[in-house]
Amino acid sequence: MSIKKLANGKYLLSIRPWGAKGKQVRKQFTTKQKAINYQKKLLAQEQNEIKTDTRTLIELIDLWFFAHGQTLKSSIDTKNRLLAVANCLDNQVAMHLKPEDYINYRTARLDQGIKSSTLNRELTTFCSMFNELERMGIIHYKTKLLTVRKLKEVKTELSYLTYAQIEILLEQTKQSKNQSLYYVVMLCLSTGARWSEANGITQSNLKSTGVEFLDTKNGQNRFVPITSDLMQLLKGYLQINKNFNSCYSAFRSALERSEIKTPVGQSAHILRHTFASHFIMNGGNILTLQKILGHSSLLVTTRYSHLAPNYLNEATIYNPIEYK
Repeated sequence: MSIKKLANGKYLLSIRPWGAKGKQVRKQFTTKQKAINYQKKLLAQEQNEIKTDTRTLIELIDLWFFAHGQTLKSSIDTKNRLLAVANCLDNQVAMHLKPEDYINYRTARLDQGIKSSTLNRELTTFCSMFNELERMGIIHYKTKLLTVRKLKEVKTELSYLTYAQIEILLEQTKQSKNQSLYYVVMLCLSTGARWSEANGITQSNLKSTGVEFLDTKNGQNRFVPITSDLMQLLKGYLQINKNFNSCYSAFRSALERSEIKTPVGQSAHILRHTFASHFIMNGGNILTLQKILGHSSLLVTTRYSHLAPNYLNEATIYNPIEYK
C-alpha cells in the first residue's frame, strides 16, 4: 500500500486491502490525511468481513464449484471428495478450521488403512480450493490448512506382465462374453493408453497410421502409431460396432481367471505399466516414451529408466577398482 503526492497537488492512495491477489483500490484525495483515513476504513472493513465470515465448508465448496470447479475434468468426483471430507469435519465454519482438526481426521483415515498418497491428494485439493476462492475474492483470508505438511509416501514398485502372462491374459480376454474386451486390452498393451482412453475410442480416432487419443487426463491430445495389423483389427470391429462396450468389469474377471496377481490399485493400469516397461527394456528412448504416454513431466516417465538394458552400467567401468 502507498500514498503518493501527485503533480496536481492531490494524494493517490494505492492499496490491496484483501491481499496481494485481491482487488486493487486506487483513489485520489485532496489531503494526505483524508487518504490515510480512507485507508484505515478499508482495512477495518476487510477485518470485519473476515470476522463475520460464518460460511461453512460445504457452502464454500458449492461456491467454488459454481465459480471454478465445474470447469475441471473430474469436476463431480472432485466435488464429492471435498464434500466427504467436509462432512467428516462436521461441516464447521470454514475460516475456523484448525490444522489439528484436519490432522485428527487424517489420522483416523490412516487407521482405516487409507494410503498416504490418497490423503495427500485430499489435502492438496482442499488447499487448492481455498487458494482459488481467495484469488477470486470470495474469501479474504488464507486457510490454516496451508501449514499442514503432506505425509511421507512409500513408493510402490511398478509391476508389469511378462510375455508369458500377456499370452495367458489375452487368451482369457478372448473367452470373455464382452466382445470388446480383447480389442481394448490389445490397444492398451500396444500404445500404453489408459483404460478409459482406450475404451472410449471410436472409428474417428483411427488415423492413417495410428490412434489419436482425445480429452486425455492432462487435457492434451496425443497421437500414437500402431501396426497395420492392429489397425485392421480395430477398424474391422469399429466399422460394425461403432464403439467399444464398457468392459472394465470384464477385464477384472479375465484377470482373476488368469490367476495373475497384481499390486493393489494396478489392475487395468498394469497394462500401461507393461507397455512402458517393455518399451524401455527393448531399447526404447525415455523421451519418446514420455510423448507416447502423454506425461507432462519427464520426472514421471523416469520411473521406468532402471529397466533400460544399459542402465547405470558405467558403474562397473568407472569405479576405482576397475578404472585404473
